[in-house]
Formats: sequence, C-alpha cells, structure tokens
Amino acid sequence: MPYTKETILPFIERQQQLYEDSSHYGQLQDGVAFLTGQIIHPPVCTDAAMAREMGVFLQLLKLPDQWDDNDRLVLQLLADPLVWQQCRERFFQHVVPMLDTPGSASAIVLRFSYFTSYLQQRGCSTEDIGSILIIHSGDGNNFDLSPLKFTPLRKFLQDLIKSAEWPVVDAYLRTWKQHGWNSLFFRLLSKGHPDREMEYLEHILEQPDKGFVNVELSRVLLQTNQGKYQPLIEKAVTHLATLPDYTAQLGGYYLLAQYQPEQYQPLLLQASYAYLQEYNSSLSSQAFRQQQAAMGGSSALPAPDVMAVGQLLRQDRRNALPYLDTHVDEKRYLHPEAFQLLQQELGNQAVPLLLKAIRNDYEAKHIFPLLTQLDASLYAESLWDFTLHKLKSVRTLVVVILADHPQALERAGELLQHKKAEQRLTAVQILCRLNTPAAKQLLQHALQQEINDDARDLMLDTLGHTLQSEDDTTTAQQLVAFAKKRGKLSRPLEKWLDDTALSPLYLRDGTPLTLEMTRFLLYRMSRVAAMHADIEAKPLLRLIDRSRGGAFAMQLFQLYVARNGDAKARYLLALAGLTGDEQLATTLETATLQWISEKRWRMAEHGVAALAIHGSKQALRTVEFLSRKYRVRKSNVGAAALAGMQQAAADMGLSMHELGDRIVPDFGFRGLFLPFDVKGDTYQLYIDLQFKLAVLNHKQRRLKSIPVATPAATKEAIKQLGKAITETVKLQTARLEHFLVVQRKWEPTQWQQCFLHNPVMFVYANRLLWALYDEQDRLLTGFQCRDNGALTNLQGLPVDIPAGASIRVLHPLYLSAAEIIQWKQRFAADGIEAVFPQLDRPVAALPPQQADTTLVHDFEDIALESTLLNKHMEQKGWKLSEGSDGKYVYAYHKTDDENQLEVIVEMSSIYKEEGFRYKLGTLYFVDKTKVRQRWARSVDKETDDCLLPLGHVPPVFYSEAITDIAISRDKVEVA
Repeated sequence: MPYTKETILPFIERQQQLYEDSSHYGQLQDGVAFLTGQIIHPPVCTDAAMAREMGVFLQLLKLPDQWDDNDRLVLQLLADPLVWQQCRERFFQHVVPMLDTPGSASAIVLRFSYFTSYLQQRGCSTEDIGSILIIHSGDGNNFDLSPLKFTPLRKFLQDLIKSAEWPVVDAYLRTWKQHGWNSLFFRLLSKGHPDREMEYLEHILEQPDKGFVNVELSRVLLQTNQGKYQPLIEKAVTHLATLPDYTAQLGGYYLLAQYQPEQYQPLLLQASYAYLQEYNSSLSSQAFRQQQAAMGGSSALPAPDVMAVGQLLRQDRRNALPYLDTHVDEKRYLHPEAFQLLQQELGNQAVPLLLKAIRNDYEAKHIFPLLTQLDASLYAESLWDFTLHKLKSVRTLVVVILADHPQALERAGELLQHKKAEQRLTAVQILCRLNTPAAKQLLQHALQQEINDDARDLMLDTLGHTLQSEDDTTTAQQLVAFAKKRGKLSRPLEKWLDDTALSPLYLRDGTPLTLEMTRFLLYRMSRVAAMHADIEAKPLLRLIDRSRGGAFAMQLFQLYVARNGDAKARYLLALAGLTGDEQLATTLETATLQWISEKRWRMAEHGVAALAIHGSKQALRTVEFLSRKYRVRKSNVGAAALAGMQQAAADMGLSMHELGDRIVPDFGFRGLFLPFDVKGDTYQLYIDLQFKLAVLNHKQRRLKSIPVATPAATKEAIKQLGKAITETVKLQTARLEHFLVVQRKWEPTQWQQCFLHNPVMFVYANRLLWALYDEQDRLLTGFQCRDNGALTNLQGLPVDIPAGASIRVLHPLYLSAAEIIQWKQRFAADGIEAVFPQLDRPVAALPPQQADTTLVHDFEDIALESTLLNKHMEQKGWKLSEGSDGKYVYAYHKTDDENQLEVIVEMSSIYKEEGFRYKLGTLYFVDKTKVRQRWARSVDKETDDCLLPLGHVPPVFYSEAITDIAISRDKVEVA
C-alpha cells in the first residue's frame, strides 16, 4: 500500500522551512504524488538541483532487511540516473550506519543481500561496494591496528575482502592507495590477504606531504611489531629524505633513534636543523596539525617544530642557543609549545630568549605565563618596556604581571602622565588591579583630566563613584564642567543627531537643562554597553522631573526607531526610559510587543530593557509578564526581561520576588475596597473569591449588580477595571504556581504586606493552602487564611507565627493522605476552589534506595506524538533544546533558578507510519553552577560531576519533574 499524505507531510514541511523560496517545491510534490500512488511512474529530473531535493525522502527508508513496497517506491525515485548521482552520498550516509543494527543471523544476511543487490543495479562493482562500506562506516579514520571486534558490517566486509580474487584485491589497493590511510581497510587486508599489506603500507609511508600520517603510522607500526616493520620505515624515511620531505624525515629519524640511537641520532640532529632552517613555518606547522585533527587529534609525539627544538637543546645545546636566538631575531616560526620546552629545558637561562620573542611579536599570551614561573628579578624591570608596546594585547597581558611589581604604584603613576592615551590606559589598568587606597587616590585625581573614555570608564568601574561627598546638584554641575573642559560637549554626539531640536528636559526645581547638560547625558549614556544608567549620568538623572520629560523621551524613542534598532543607538532608548513619563512606558510596551510579533528580536530585547530601567510599576509589570511568557519560547526576549527585572530589583535593594510582590497592582483600592458614589450614596467594590468585582452597599450587604443609577463613565471604568483584574490574575496564578514548585519563602511581614493588604492577592491568600516553617526549615503546620484575615490550622485554631519563621505555598508532598482529605473537606465546606492544582497535585517521592543514583530510566519506553508532547511540556514549563545545527531535537529541560538546578530528559526522533514521534530517554538533574556546556548525547553522564545524585535534588523539584513526565502517559500511547 502506498504512503499516505500524512506520512510524507513532515518531510515536506521541514523542506519548506529550510528552503522557503525553493523553486523546486513542485518537483517534491511530484515525488509525493508518486509515493502516494497518485501517479504510476516516478518523476524524471532534468536539473541537478531538482534531483538533489529528492533526497529528502531518503529519511523514509528503513533497514534493508525490512524494505517493503513503500521503501521500494523510494528506491525507485533514487533510480533516476540524475537523482542517484546527486543523492548517492546522502543515501550511504543514511543507510550504512543502520547496517550495524543488531539482528538475527537470517535478517543480517538478508540485509546485506538487499543492499548489495540494489547497488549492483546502480552499476557498483564488488570493490565499489566494499570501499563504500569502509568509507561510510566511520571506523578507519584512526591508527588503531588492534584485532577487529566484529559487528555485522565488519563481518560482512571481512568475508567480502577475504573471498576477493586477485584482480579485485588489485582494485581495492588502487582505490585505497588513492584514498590514503584507513586503518579498517588495512586490518581487513591483513586478515584476508596478508601478503599484500606491505604493498599498501609502503605506498602510504612514502607519500610526501603527509607528515602526521607518516610519523604517527610509523610510531604505531614500530610499537606493534618493530622487527617486522622497521625495515619498511627505514626505506620510507630514506626515500622521503631525498625529496626532501623535512617533516616526515624529522619524524622518521626521531622514531628510529629510539630503537637505534647510535645510527640515527646524528641524522636526527641534522634533520632538526634542516627542518627549522628550510621548512619550519606557520603554514607547515598548521598543515601538520590539520592532518592531526583530521585523524582524531591526539598523538604520543610532539609536533615537528617542538621535536626539532628539543633535539637541538639535548644534543647540541652550545650551538643551539645562539642558533635559536638568531631564529627568534629573524622572527621565524616557533609554536608556543616550543617556548614551553625552552623554559623547561633552560630554566632562568631562557628569560632573554622569551623577552626577545615577545618583542618580536610571538604569541605573548603563551609566553608571559612561562616567564612568571622563572626568577622575577631577571625580567621584572624589562617588562615596563612592554607598557609602550604597539599591541594592545601585549600591554594588557603585561599589566597582570606588573601589578605585582614592588614599585607598581609609583611607576604606574608616572605612566599616567604619558602623552599617549594607550599608555595612560595601561597605567589605569595597573592601578585598577592594585585597587588600594593610594591607587584609587591617583585614579580619582586623574579622572576628570583624562580625555580617553576607555581609560575613564575603567577608572569609574574601579572607583565605583565620582564625587562622593557632594550633593547631586553640585556633583552634576562639576561633572558637566569637567566634560566640557575635556572637549566632550562642543558638538553633537552624532552627525545625524541634532540635539538643538530636542524638546527640553527640566530639573525638579523647574529649571530647563542647558544644551551642555543634555549633551552630557547623551555622551555618558553612549558609553554604557548595557541598558542601564551610566554612573556619571546618575546624579543629573536623579534631578530630572520625569513628569515633564515625555516629549524629550519620545523624540529619543523615534530616533532609535529611525536607526532601525542599531545596537550602537540603543543608548537613545535607554536614556528615553530613564527620562520618560508614563506615556512613554505605554509607547514602549506597545512597540516591544509589536517588535516581538514582527520577530525583530534585537529591538524587542532593547525595548524590554528600556521598560525595566523606566522603573514605573506599569513598566515593570510588563517586563515581569514578558519574563514569564517567554521563558520557553522566544527565550532571548525572556532572558532580556529577566535581566531587566534583576537589575531593577538590585537597584532597589530587593530580591526579584520581592520586586514582583511590590508591583502587583492595587487598582486604587483602599486596602481591600474601592469606594464610588452614586447620587450621594457611597458603595464599595471588592474582589470576590472568583476574582470578580462585587459591590457592597452602605449596610455592607452584597448587591447583585452595580446600581442602575451609576453614571455611564463610572460603569465603563468598572468594566475596564474588571478586564485589568482578569489579566493580573492570569499572571499571578502562573507566578504563584511557580512559587509552589520552587518553594519560595516569605518572611511573615512580607507575606502579610503582600497578601493581606492587596485586593487581588487577598483572594489568593483565601484560596491557597499555606505552610509555616520554623528557623530550621521544619514544617510546623499548614494553615488557611479566612475571609476576615484570620489564620487557622486544620483544627480551626488560630496560628501563631514564631520569630524567624517563614511561609510557603504548601506542597501536597509534605501532607499525609489523611491530611489531604481533611483539607479538601475544609475547603469544600468553605466553598473555596483551588486556583491551580494544589491538593489534587500528583506527587512522586524518591525511593530511598535510589538516593545515590543519578539517572532515571523510567520513561525510556514512551514514544510521544511530537505536537502533543510539545504542547504538554510547554504548559509544564519545559523548554525544547536543539542540536548544534539548530534542526535536530534532542532534549527538554526545566530550570529551578532559585536553587541553580536543571532537569533534563533526553529524547530522539523516531518514525512510524503515521508520522514522527519523540522517544523519551534518560532523565537526570544538573547542578548549573558546574555546567560547562549544553549536554550532547555523547556525554558520559555517569562520570560527569555536574550530575546531582537524586537524593540531593530538592524533593518538590524532583516530584514536579517526575510527575510532569509521568502524567504524559495518560495523553499518548506507550511504545
């Protein structure tokens, strides 16, 4: 039966995503038509690009022994000569790795029979098939000569080559002499035709310009069987020496000298001088290392230049020292490892050579650390010369060492007077590293005279202040005057920025800012890389009347938009956020949401940051909302929002959660009520247990609706208020459920201020079950908040809050089954419904015997329909991770930022006839403070110290992670 369209659809959708403007989409539709039986004959391709696109259907192919009528339809598509030519490599990359899949003996025989038959139909000879399998097995790109451990593919190859007749073996040798070294072919050849192995080795070893392969292969052969292979290697080295191939000659003599030193050490010394004199260069060294990387990247041998320097020092030190001195004088190539060898072999005698190397622009970042291991008295004074070096990288490196010089303060003070900005910046770097009162005094004195902004910014970072003893008005006036004196305010900051056309800003005393003050703000804000207030701009910013800054801020906003979100212009948006009024916050919110919808991510990130530094409750509520909404999707925007909230909280001296509590709107309520008048009578609005607005009359009786005589304007205001409350509830519900998961703690006074005095949060106080913990984090009791604000336990008794206690949303993991039932009955009797699953929440306790394990394998049998899984995991706060190319899904992860933990569940894509599914794999918890990089499937997780034993994972976070996955079993089928 042909494929269904639903089966083929994922492949076409993926192709559309990768090639949205592909002109060959119609050709793919022809392929779909053939595979689904709409047309009888496969489409004929006349264009190479069109033929290449047909390779998308290769992913449908199963193991050859499982090929059925549907697979044969795909194979017919490939049979077109042009399609086969364009897709054969992709075919081999897909099918050959599958050939090693375990199976019964009969299945494996059938597998290779079908595979070879298909290739023979495509015109492949027996030798072609064998070489194709060797190439695409991925097993031969090394120097492993150990006996083969058989897999289905290796067993087939051994039988294939062993049974080959002499002419076929000749064909193999022709192919692999051309391809070069392959350890798998060599082992197969040695096993099947041992009399031909020397022919292959001789050709490989005598190839010129294959330095690493020649040397490493020779080393392995000598190690494997010296008596058998040494004559062959001697012959190859003698041959290469006549070409001359200096790298292979040096490496060969180096190896042979280990077995016959008397004969080969003189030749080795001669080859070392020849290599350094005639061939040593960055290009030759790079070629050697590229070959090394291509063959796995490791070797027991040093690189040729390091090998040569080592032999000179060990065999001919008296002549080697002047030779190497001249070598460095001439700026001839030496790898950093050669300097390390010089330091190890010569000790303090290496100091002049190392200093000369830095002067001659060898890699200072590798040489300076070598110097610091030697006697400082031999080089310390000379290092001051490098503060005048032309390269910034050298000056920056020498700063680290000079900061420890006994005269660092005095010498840096002198350098601070240098006429060149680069040297003054170096002096500043030294003083900043010293960070002593005397160094700070020098920096403070130089700060307002320094015209180099990089040097000034570094001073400011170290000092952390400017004029600490003055009031803001005096400080701002002095800073503007200093900037003017340095020539920073004489013209507009940008050629395209007409600062004279900007609307005026006003100080709080009503005085308009001068043009120089405005230029000072623009100048200083342009120096800040991140979106926050510049340290020198802060005194003046604190004096500005923001209620009158709307027009100025709006102009800056428009200028930023006109620059199309250029990162270099983000300071305009930052300054707008710092000077604008509530109207600007509304404009920023609208623009940011629009930029998100238009996928203008950089502008969206800038917009979120500007809202955060605006700092109004309205702006911060928007930022907090975006930080939650985009925790999973559009995570760059979410990260920018989170960073903005963190900075705003730090500026206010609060934690993130405390700031979140403060910005919950109270909508103008007086405590829990909002009074309004109707024809002389006063009524009060309050929020009921369903988060709906309700009305009380003067007798404190609830009315069914708002009085009929209520003015139209008041009715509309109440209607809009109801909508705003609904939006707030959506945000706060998600926030409080998150607090349940991470077990956030409130101090009792914080909790009372947040929940008992805010009309929205008071409803949450009534509808949630709370936990009281003592100073030692021991659970004392659960409690509920009654509608009169009283706190009572399960027995209905008042709850006393002891000193040092904390309050959390109670997780059912800490309740017995009987207690859960009793609390449910209590809430039902009071007519209280849960705002999110709390008492009904599934829990998973860690079995004691698994406390020391790190991996959870309980979900590896589940295969999930991809769309359904994505939706479920997103709802639970898990984020989809992707492979390095951004296309291949491999894991979901969920983070507990409070405890710096992450839970990861691995997965893989599998294909079933009805479509793609994700197969779940291992689940584990990671300590984020130890993570070096994102997990890959090849990581040996059993030995990685980033993994947490399950017994060290907070019980609630463990329970939430396990139940998130476990309840997905009810939504999808089990594999």
